[in-house]
Amino acid sequence: MAKTKKDKKRTKNNNKRVELSSKEIKVNLEQLQKDVKRAYNTMRKVIPEAIKDAKIKRFGNASHIILPKKYAGKKATVIVKR
Repeated sequence: MAKTKKDKKRTKNNNKRVELSSKEIKVNLEQLQKDVKRAYNTMRKVIPEAIKDAKIKRFGNASHIILPKKYAGKKATVIVKR
């Protein structure tokens, strides 16, 4: 009997399942925490200054972000929170 698309999809998904013991989960969690900390420290080096909760103001069909004068002429990366 030929396998249908659903059967093939189920087979692929079952192959991805990995079972870990509690010791392995603890080791993986500790490694994840170290990796996140390393990534955060790297981001702090890349982003020397940050402005929190800057207001985005309407300006016709666009919007403006008002920053202090000391940032004039510098490049910025904007992350919009929902």
